[in-house]
Amino acid sequence: MSKRTIKPGEILSETAFYTVKEVHGNGDIIVTDDLGVDIRLSKSYVDGEILVSADYFETEEEKTATELAEIFINSPRIAMSVQFYKKDTKKTKTAIKNETAEWVAKVKEEFMRDGGSAIEKYASMPVLDFIPGELRTMKGRHYGGVDEFGRVHFTDMEEKKGDNPTYDARMRQVDPRTLVSVTVNKVKYILKKK
Repeated sequence: MSKRTIKPGEILSETAFYTVKEVHGNGDIIVTDDLGVDIRLSKSYVDGEILVSADYFETEEEKTATELAEIFINSPRIAMSVQFYKKDTKKTKTAIKNETAEWVAKVKEEFMRDGGSAIEKYASMPVLDFIPGELRTMKGRHYGGVDEFGRVHFTDMEEKKGDNPTYDARMRQVDPRTLVSVTVNKVKYILKKK
């Protein structure tokens, strides 16, 4: 219980982030805040223009990579969903050598069986010296800070916060140059196809 008394005319503010725990038939919801406290929000509060969803969107817009990065960076302290590609992983020389040997064996085998069509098929499937980064989706928020490498520190609210009071285990890094989509303020922004 608060030790102070709130007086009429006092100015208050609220910035909170919630994860929906329950949805009731009357439209009320039970949410859990960042401190792990469950809160009941009324249908009128939920239906108002106060809450922003990281999932819900009414329209889609195509944007260039630069525009997508600007929208992402310039939308701090608001619930959003982001899709991006994680960093590529370099293969070792041994892995490349082994994969190349397997590739050559497959080409030879299929060439003996199918002829020239095997060469055409494998010509478009070269052995890469890296493993492409996977597509990742995260839902949460950031506070607008960009580090020296151009990455944004993002709180992934679908992860567990952890027990360490000095470290939030939900913290991730997003490179805005790798964004595929950003959903924020009822709009899903998608990377424009070339």
